Amino acid sequence: MTKSCPTLVDASDYTDGSAGDPAVNEQTDVVDDRGRTVPWMTRTLHRLYDLEAQKILGKEKMSIAHWYYLRVLAERGELNQLELSKRVGIASTTAVPALDSLERRGLLKRTRDPRDRRKYYVSLTGDGRRLVDQLLPELIDMISGSLHGLTNEELSAFWKVLHRIAKNLNHVASGDTLVD
Repeated sequence: MTKSCPTLVDASDYTDGSAGDPAVNEQTDVVDDRGRTVPWMTRTLHRLYDLEAQKILGKEKMSIAHWYYLRVLAERGELNQLELSKRVGIASTTAVPALDSLERRGLLKRTRDPRDRRKYYVSLTGDGRRLVDQLLPELIDMISGSLHGLTNEELSAFWKVLHRIAKNLNHVASGDTLVD
């Protein structure tokens, strides 16, 4: 008898419950041929990427959440704690335990702002930089593998669509009307 893996995500099984809803299914631009919405599929993809990334990061006992901090610092350099939290997309109060953990591991350091003692700047240590440099190529290979079989034209269209959806959602979030 085969045991099921509770963390395995089978994208073919995902439906958001709208498949049986005639009102939703009439809007073919909102659902695919299996009744899945764009938010549902992007969530599924995100979970699949997280599962694969965790296999790589787990070798170094690194969580996805902690990786986000290291990745942003590697890309942007030193940032104040609030800016880092914004870029990672996590509340600054939630960031504190994660940053404490990464600091204890010697992967980043926090420095108090001499002009405003309430603020801290966060940067990678040498060990943090080496870990990012070690893990990033394997993560990029995993992402590249997920795009196997797509043409440059398809990828270009995919990126254009993703950016347009993000732009539309940002307009909606700020109360703006959508214009073409």
